[in-house]
Amino acid sequence: MWVLPVKRRELVDLITPNRGGDVPGAVEENRPSFDIVRSDVMAAVWPAQPAEFGRLPTAIIVPEGARRDSLAWLATYVRDLRPFTAFCRVVERPIAERFLKGPSAPNLMGAEGVCSGLVLGEALTHARGRTSILDLPAATYSATLSHSISRTFALTAGSVAPHDVARYWMEARQLTGQDPLGVPADVILAVWSVALGSTGQPTHSRTLFEPSNILAAAWLELTTIGEIRDPVWHRLVEGYPALESMRDLLQMPREQRVHVIDTALRLLVTTRRETDERPSFLAGYFTSLLAPGTLDHADILAPVASLLPTAYLWYGLCAGNNLRGDALPVGNSLARRIVRDLTIPDRLVDRPRCDVALEELTMHGPGDKMVPLTTKSGRLDIDILPGVTMAVRWPTHDVSSEDQRRRARDKELQQLLIEMEDTTTKWRHLTERLRDLIDRREGDLRPNTRKKRGGK
Repeated sequence: MWVLPVKRRELVDLITPNRGGDVPGAVEENRPSFDIVRSDVMAAVWPAQPAEFGRLPTAIIVPEGARRDSLAWLATYVRDLRPFTAFCRVVERPIAERFLKGPSAPNLMGAEGVCSGLVLGEALTHARGRTSILDLPAATYSATLSHSISRTFALTAGSVAPHDVARYWMEARQLTGQDPLGVPADVILAVWSVALGSTGQPTHSRTLFEPSNILAAAWLELTTIGEIRDPVWHRLVEGYPALESMRDLLQMPREQRVHVIDTALRLLVTTRRETDERPSFLAGYFTSLLAPGTLDHADILAPVASLLPTAYLWYGLCAGNNLRGDALPVGNSLARRIVRDLTIPDRLVDRPRCDVALEELTMHGPGDKMVPLTTKSGRLDIDILPGVTMAVRWPTHDVSSEDQRRRARDKELQQLLIEMEDTTTKWRHLTERLRDLIDRREGDLRPNTRKKRGGK
């Protein structure tokens, strides 16, 4: 890494074209430190000697809290590079130091199954089970919160809290006008808090349920001994006596398992409580036992997806916990491709691969001028942290006003169809509950009637 302390005026001179390749004063740092960064001094960074690599730095390290002001200043005085963060990272010193201290090569530290499973499960969750994971476009996975959390984990070894990643991720979605999520970010974080608890990593987020609760206890046993033992199992299915026998589900033939799981899902849906996450966990766990280590039976959860919205997340997580294999969901290469993307080298000093960084997008807003600058038509790649790139839907390069109106109508129609389907599902389950209550009431009345007749 080559580093040069610069002030603003010197930085403009440095990145102005046609000024030669040499950069006097840049020095190679084997153990780089950003102590030189202070109120009026930034650090320009290159991965190799500037005379060979080029004068334009790959990163500019600015003091804490100075990123937006620095970007506004660059937008005023550097007009040839728009958006600037597509060519050069602008990173505040505390964030830069965290990424600099990360592993030499991005890795998931044995959590490949957890990360790929949650990415796949979240993609199914947002799709509401309406399609196979093999039919979803690749951008679907890089658009998930789980992908951003996993990528940050791979680059920093967990030094950046998941709730910070979620905050940047939500800001990018809101800024670019993405569709509302079927499952809120804090619910996804709650699942992650349980998943990370098993790897010994700090969770930093305790939303909805504490990591010490019954779900975390069940997950810990699944990841350490491969099964849920009796004491934890009894607590997990408390209030669902009909599910007690399902602890031996794997001992049943495959055809019988399908029937038993279908019955269990109906029971979990009809007796669920809004504040109880156990039904969703059990739904995902039971489904994962149909073909352990795979996601081949996601369609079984489709009828209950709207009522047990996190079931797909738990399903993906349990499928990733494949103690019989290599801790990756098997059956296709998709999980391995996700792990490959999560661990692609992208150092702080490497040239950005995104269309724009979040801070610059926030500053300028997603105006029409940004549309033709995107790398891929219909998609915008945003760096929410250095090397942590999320994809969002974006207008194509040749969008007319009529196309925009048609797209808006199609989007509204799709949303209405989703709401109608969810309402139909809820109506069906309410009908089943009502029929069950009527049957039980009639069953209670019959013995009384017989007793009266016998008395005569």
